[in-house]
Amino acid sequence: MTSTTAPTYSVEFDSSWRSFDGIHGGLVVATMLRAAAEATGAVPAAVSAHFTRPVPPGPAELTTGREHGGGTVSSLVSLSGAALALVRLTRDPGAVTLPAAVVEPSPTAPEATERLRIPVDFVPFSQHLDIRPINDARPFAGGDVPEFDVWIRLDPSIGFTGAELAAVLLDALPPALYATRTTPVPIPTAEFSAHFVPTVRSGSPWHRLRHRTVWATDTLCVDETELFTDDGRLAAQARQLRRILG
Repeated sequence: MTSTTAPTYSVEFDSSWRSFDGIHGGLVVATMLRAAAEATGAVPAAVSAHFTRPVPPGPAELTTGREHGGGTVSSLVSLSGAALALVRLTRDPGAVTLPAAVVEPSPTAPEATERLRIPVDFVPFSQHLDIRPINDARPFAGGDVPEFDVWIRLDPSIGFTGAELAAVLLDALPPALYATRTTPVPIPTAEFSAHFVPTVRSGSPWHRLRHRTVWATDTLCVDETELFTDDGRLAAQARQLRRILG
């Protein structure tokens, strides 16, 4: 196995992408995926990202290291000491031999579903997203089940596609525990891992997103997320380890 190191280069995070305490984690991961793809000339298939502190708006430094091994490539991406991601990429995704999971059809089309209004001054990055709930869950509604099911699309002017788009959408919803709460409490992401289906693409900007908390303690929880194309094909999956700071 051989190893090479790509030079460090700069990125700029716009303040409109702020979340509660820093830049939206999905955008940070998407930026790291793009750096890995450009450094290797390959397509991201999986990522494991670790956040040590919030990423502030403004300039940041990205460094990529590359390792070759077998039919895939690994790239270790570091962002200004705030995040570290191991990205696994492939130059030949191959043809589909086993159909990806298919979600049951939604009873309503996105355009016929009421938009979820999230105050931009509360969550600035929400201005770049159009979210339309399918189930009854809403943030801070005090529901019984920690699970969101929504239609979602990203402002097309952003220009993300493939794994980068999936990373943003997979982290677009609040912690699913918020569906059962009535007041906010900080629940930041400590670790984010995702797998992408490289050969699944959609002609529609709409995706379906199912997001749920699978276990929680007083201080930790894990969320699982599935992203589907508008016609129900699985496009990506993610798991997040979160800290509960209330």
